[in-house]
Amino acid sequence: MSEQHPRATLFGTEERTLFSTIRGREYRLTVALPDSYKTSTQAYPVIYVLDGDFNFGVAAGLTRFSHWFRKVPELIIVGIGYDMETADEFAALRDLDFDIPGVPGASSESVSHLFLDAITQEMIPFINANYRTIPSDRCLQGYSSGGFFVLYALFRQPDAFQRYISGSAILKSTYDYWIHHDEQLAARNGSNPIQLYLSVGELEEDDIPNFRRFVTFLEQGNYPGLTVSSEIYAGEGHGAEGIALTYLHGIAKVYPQVEL
Repeated sequence: MSEQHPRATLFGTEERTLFSTIRGREYRLTVALPDSYKTSTQAYPVIYVLDGDFNFGVAAGLTRFSHWFRKVPELIIVGIGYDMETADEFAALRDLDFDIPGVPGASSESVSHLFLDAITQEMIPFINANYRTIPSDRCLQGYSSGGFFVLYALFRQPDAFQRYISGSAILKSTYDYWIHHDEQLAARNGSNPIQLYLSVGELEEDDIPNFRRFVTFLEQGNYPGLTVSSEIYAGEGHGAEGIALTYLHGIAKVYPQVEL
């Protein structure tokens, strides 16, 4: 990146940095505020978007348009990122944070449990302390390895969020992990509902069988308070279209439509 010019910024956004003592590294939190934030005193639901260095701009823009067209309420968007300089650095950092030891292809050095604790014990309290949030209305969204981590959060700390959006979560290699690690999800108090949206592309042929099995597993399992919505995108594979569709369709499913 050129040293002569500042970073581009998006309308209605702020950038914060947070050093995680749990994870032992700094994170860049990018925050998109609703149009009414500065002229009201109300509090807002929050969506935490993984891979924020790449996906925050997409989420911020699509959320604003979705609200304008009366699909979702106004939301605060928080992108969780690394402020990295290269794509290789990004890939290495996300592998450490998202991968779960014991899952095929995961590094034995991955620290997903620490990353999840950093989100729930440091990032969420930081956002709640600095912005007008509704603490009882949080969503976690991710795609690909990020979608896998969303499921990890759901199964490990199900009540950390009330809404989960997981796209193309590599179920070909991760399905067996979930069916043997559902104790926390099964034991929770169902009085607090959870909305889960799952998606995959039709052209992700290796993942489709386990995607269907996973949806059935969740729908037929005894998971108190869990509501599952799922979608297979016709003609789409594992890529940019899936990222956008997962976000747009996901927020429309897990949030109620509003009348302005």
